[in-house]
Amino acid sequence: MEEQKYLIAIALAEQNNKRLMPLGGKTYSGIDSKNEPPSKETEKILLDLLLRLFKRTNEGNLKISNDETGLLVAEISFESMQNNLPIIKSDWINTGNTDTLIDKLKSISSNLWSVKYKKHEGIMFNDLINKKLS
Repeated sequence: MEEQKYLIAIALAEQNNKRLMPLGGKTYSGIDSKNEPPSKETEKILLDLLLRLFKRTNEGNLKISNDETGLLVAEISFESMQNNLPIIKSDWINTGNTDTLIDKLKSISSNLWSVKYKKHEGIMFNDLINKKLS
């Protein structure tokens, strides 16, 4: 039996001159097609995360840290999520080094995508591990 994975949406944001990294996710059994995020699950966790971010706009100016990797989706094991993700999150909040964050996420994720929205095309996923656009 395959290990259960977590699908996690990660926002790299700044508000009132402070970095924040809200997370959202859910458990699921895995993806059908290698290197492509599961659409229904991904859409739901992204929507939940973005609605939480939207609600925070009442607390001050809010911005995603960068266009290329400011919104991420990772497929990760329960063990890595529990043991490694809190340290990775804390490191990014303290340093703001996104390249190091991406490298660390790649090392603990079975899949990692950046997420963008393109007008007239919708949500686009960029495979950061295999460097393919899906």
